[in-house]
Amino acid sequence: MSLTLRHQLTALDRALAHLLDERARLSRELACGAPLPAPVLQDVLARTEGDFPAPALERVFEAVDEGCRRATEELSR
Repeated sequence: MSLTLRHQLTALDRALAHLLDERARLSRELACGAPLPAPVLQDVLARTEGDFPAPALERVFEAVDEGCRRATEELSR
């Protein structure tokens, strides 16, 4: 893998981490702790037209949603 591609992937990974932190912050502000509604998740998945496999993307969103719920629960302790 070229060094340029590796740097691009690293930058994307950092951006993803930043976006996940932002999502957790917004989830805590909303403080509902409820799972992402299935229609919302299905809409997001239907609008995705990329190389990332849809089943894997669904698992990613489920994991992100679980992480945000846990962050919200930890805040309420």
